[in-house]
Amino acid sequence: MARLNTESLQLLNHKNIPSDWLTFLVLGDSHVRTTGYDRVRNQYILDTAGERYRRILQHMAKNYGSTASFVVHGGDTIGEGNKDENMKAFAAVSKEVLFAANLPIFVSIGNHDMIWENGDLPTRIFEKYIGSVRQDIHIHGANVHLIRIPTYFPGLAGAPYFRPADLAWLKQKTAASSHVLIDFHAVLRVGKNRSFPEGHYAVLSTPETDAFFQNINPSVKAIFNHHRHTSYEYTIETTLGGTSVQIPYLITGCGGNVTSRPDCPNYYAVTWNNLNTSNPTMSYTPVRVPGL
Repeated sequence: MARLNTESLQLLNHKNIPSDWLTFLVLGDSHVRTTGYDRVRNQYILDTAGERYRRILQHMAKNYGSTASFVVHGGDTIGEGNKDENMKAFAAVSKEVLFAANLPIFVSIGNHDMIWENGDLPTRIFEKYIGSVRQDIHIHGANVHLIRIPTYFPGLAGAPYFRPADLAWLKQKTAASSHVLIDFHAVLRVGKNRSFPEGHYAVLSTPETDAFFQNINPSVKAIFNHHRHTSYEYTIETTLGGTSVQIPYLITGCGGNVTSRPDCPNYYAVTWNNLNTSNPTMSYTPVRVPGL
């Protein structure tokens, strides 16, 4: 069975991507469920969140199919991670709409994509239909690396954390690259996210946030988070490896779920210019789909 991220990588590798600029789309938190399968139309019947997700994808395909190189989905693809059919439905509608527009989609794992089982967090359903929980994707032409890593949530709703092996892997990958985008589901304790109490389910703790920054370097040019059903644009000012950096930071968590704030963009269009210089510039446009 072909997995969504694997098929997307194959599609990406056949795209003609410029060396000096890159446009891509970012969303998260779709919470898709299926209520059955329509054997006449040969497609899954989706719930309200699923249909909202379909409309967002259709908007992407119509408005950015000719300019965007790929889509990043930051997790919580489905509402119940212990049901294969939900993940199959998510993968099917993603391929149906985006692949027809020549748009690959790379998906990170969220807490709703996991299973709470005997005190552990198996990721087998995500891995079966989507792919590995961590991935280093080389965007050829632009010489950019999109890195996905997992975050974990005790009981699916507890305070999020990284696993040390994933941070060690992240450190190795960022050290080997010059332009890096990082996507993961949980929210860093930066900017206004610091207002949440330590141990809150919505935000990584101070020690977890510090550990993340200790395992990246100035090659990281943007960070995308999700989880909270809202949006937030911020610039992280910090020092990495003795170098002062400013890193664009986005939370985008309104990709279909029915509890999103009414003013929340459904996705962001991100454009990165001057990639073949030492100082590339990034801009992003919030996009709301009419009627959602």
